[in-house]
Amino acid sequence: MRPGDQQYQLGRFWYWHLLYWLSYLLVKSVHLTIVIPAQDMPTWPYLWIYALLPLLNFVFTGVVGQYQLAKHSPLLKQLKQLLLLLLPWWLLMVVLRQHLMMTHVTDVFQDIRSVFKYFLAFSMILLPLAGWLAVFILLKANQLQYASIQKQQQLAKQARQARLKVLRYQLNPHFMFNTLNALNALIVARHGVAAEQLIQHLSTYLRHSLKNQQDEFIPLQQELAALSAYMAIQQVRFGARLQLGWQVPEPLPTVLIPPLLLQPLAENAIQYSVAEVTGNINLQFSLRQHDNTLQITLTQQGADISADWPETEQPINLINLAERLQLLFGRDASLTLSHSAAGFYSQLNIPMEALDDSSP
Repeated sequence: MRPGDQQYQLGRFWYWHLLYWLSYLLVKSVHLTIVIPAQDMPTWPYLWIYALLPLLNFVFTGVVGQYQLAKHSPLLKQLKQLLLLLLPWWLLMVVLRQHLMMTHVTDVFQDIRSVFKYFLAFSMILLPLAGWLAVFILLKANQLQYASIQKQQQLAKQARQARLKVLRYQLNPHFMFNTLNALNALIVARHGVAAEQLIQHLSTYLRHSLKNQQDEFIPLQQELAALSAYMAIQQVRFGARLQLGWQVPEPLPTVLIPPLLLQPLAENAIQYSVAEVTGNINLQFSLRQHDNTLQITLTQQGADISADWPETEQPINLINLAERLQLLFGRDASLTLSHSAAGFYSQLNIPMEALDDSSP
């Protein structure tokens, strides 16, 4: 349990602990002020004795309860430990009560057998302690249940983060060999400036990929810069026949998004559009905010209808992307994909509220 939770549980215990003993003292005081005068006896000696006894009980049970509350033992084990502490205390309080009653007030039960007197004393001390024990057990059971829920949530969070990390690794660039081949071709052709630019783009993209390993949300501008570097690398690979269009509002929405969320869409467009045709290809990337939803769209007009997509089983990078969206946003986010004679189309829809929250 976290320190903040421990402080909350401790404060909650003392609140109910104080409320219980004040309630008992109030009931006992009202009872004495009604019964004792009716028997023509002074009220004050009874009142201070029955104020002293709850005060001692308050201090003792408070110390014991705080100590037991901090322990994480099973409930039954703690109940046994409490009984071992409360039973001697109960006997001690019985003796103290009898001594105070016999010394400071008139014994109104002098005609009653001593066995019954002590039985009455046992009962009058036992009942409030038993009531406090019941309250403490309820609080402790609630604390254990809360700790169990916290532990389950923590385990679920760790499993979710582990799964997201696995998906992130599967979403990392798969184009390294093609990029190195393109770089080698530029070097062989002695295109030094183009080779230097390619290295810079590759460095930008890999730095972005390696820097964001924890799936913590990042500014949208950083993600777009990484996507731009990725597409610039692909332009070097495919040459002039790959043309890019960007429709991005200025200024950009001030939101945070998961890293490498857009790369699978671009990767899939390259694989099933640009790589499938020999003519010029125009990929259009657009970003807009509509109905409190961030819409990110990638389209390519005139895709090859003979390309084998969508398949019975979608590409693994898109399956991973859909699962990643589900883990991060639940049903609030969606991924739309299509491939036909009209072109390749993919769109991400993410609610702005989830992005403003900035926590995966």
